[in-house]
Parts: sequence; structure tokens; C-alpha cells
Amino acid sequence: MINVEILLLMLSTFAGYMALKYRLSKADVKEDISGTYFTALIIGFFVWKFSIVLFDPMSTFQQPLSLLYFNGGNKGIGLAVVISIIFIGIRTRLDGTSIMMNLDVLGTGWIVSSSVYHLFLIFTDNTNSLFHSLYFSMNIGFAVFLFKKKEAVGNSVVVNQFIEWISLGMIGILFTKNERELFVLGFTKEQILFFILFIISYIADNVMNKEKGGS
Repeated sequence: MINVEILLLMLSTFAGYMALKYRLSKADVKEDISGTYFTALIIGFFVWKFSIVLFDPMSTFQQPLSLLYFNGGNKGIGLAVVISIIFIGIRTRLDGTSIMMNLDVLGTGWIVSSSVYHLFLIFTDNTNSLFHSLYFSMNIGFAVFLFKKKEAVGNSVVVNQFIEWISLGMIGILFTKNERELFVLGFTKEQILFFILFIISYIADNVMNKEKGGS
């Protein structure tokens, strides 16, 4: 039998991939590189699923069948994301595609897939229904924002604005999540991560604006 969590993850990932592929079709690239993202998704899935071997080797050694029902959890997701990004980064250098274009396309795929996933959680996780509802509504709004923009895919201004606003939005709605594990100054690790992401994007946006103004 298929684990329900894996089934939801597969459905949401498929939705994100289709959104990513559609967004990529609007980009000015010479060849179809959607295969790179599909391979990254496959790699990420298997890393997440079987990373429990790294994080809990004794249990999996004693009960090998647990690999069918368990996964690496949040640590596994983090490891899967890192390895998938490294793979995409290597492929990007080989293909010669724009970093901003990849951020744009990956961002689109992420917000659609995560939104679909949280849509399911609205009906299955009663303890965090408000958080899931806000997450779904906000990210769908950002997806519409990206698709309605007339600028070319990978436009640095649009990408930076997207990262800045979604970072601020995530920091805000994470306050509504139950059982928050505080990290520093009343913020969780996730909120700190989004705050750092906002600062990096804000600085990059200012640097690009100065370069344009100087030229």
C-alpha cells in the first residue's frame, strides 16, 4: 500500500512540475531543459525517501521493511533540496542557462507544488488549518503574480521582488503555525531562514539598481 504522505507529495510535485514546465515554455531558451528539473525531482524524492538510512541506520538495519513506510523527515527534505539544487547548478553551468531564469522557474514550481500540498493539509491537519489556508492563498496569489507579469522569464527585478515579498509573507504566516519551535528572539528557524533570504534579495536588488543607474 502507498503511504498517504508519499501520495500527496507525488500529486503536489506533479502539479509543481507542470507549472514549472509551462513557465519554462515562456522562457527564451534554445532547447527544452525541463528534463533537468524532472531528473532533479527524481533525485530529490529518492534522497528524501531513503535518507532515513543516514539519519537512523540502526533502525533500518534491524527492520529493512521500514524503508517502505518511513522517510528522512524534515532532515531528509533539507538534504534532498540541497542535493537537487547542486545537481541543477551543475546542469545550469553546462547548459549555459541564466541563474535568474532558473530561480524564476524553480520558484514557480515550488509555490504551486507547496500550495497544492497545503491545500490537502487544510482538510487533513485540523491543528494548523489557518496556517495551511493562509499558505495556500498567499502562494497562489504569488503564482498569479508571476504568470501575469509581462516581463521576460528571469527578469531580475521581478525575481527579486518575488523573493522579497514571499519571504516577508512566510515570516508573517508562520506566526499562525501551532507548536512553533522557537530559535531566537521569538522566531523559528524557518522564519530566520526567510529573513536571511529577504536580506540577500534586498541587497542584490539594490546592487542591480545601482549598476543600472550608473550605466
